[in-house]
Amino acid sequence: MRRHLQTIGLRYALRGLRVLRRADKPDAVLLTSQRKRGSVALIWALDETAEHLSAELSKKLAHLSGFETVVVVCPPRLFTALRSEGHFFETLPAPDDIRRSGVSSSWELYLRRRIARIRKNWGPDFEAVVGPEPEVYYESILNAHEDRDLS
Repeated sequence: MRRHLQTIGLRYALRGLRVLRRADKPDAVLLTSQRKRGSVALIWALDETAEHLSAELSKKLAHLSGFETVVVVCPPRLFTALRSEGHFFETLPAPDDIRRSGVSSSWELYLRRRIARIRKNWGPDFEAVVGPEPEVYYESILNAHEDRDLS
């Protein structure tokens, strides 16, 4: 019953978004003109460790299926699983790639700009997170990288 009520609530919220936001998303360059008029959800799933969709991410995708466009932001290793199921995706570097690079000063700027660019290019109406928030997640990785360099 609770799940049914959540689904009804999501449909009502999406209908409200469509009525209130009839305007296009002019900055959402990755959307077609038809999709710019629809609703967009971003799912941040940055700490997914497997090459397949976790139960939590699958559940979130199912819950947000009422949106016209759902985009998952994840590490590169999840590409194949998302592509095979027909989902849109964006990627940010995997933590291991950042740690191995040895160049910590430019990562902070790059990640901050990349996260902002993803948000701007898709123009999301809603953001969901599986795991930590993107800024918190990468801040912890960068801090751990700097701490290791100091020892």
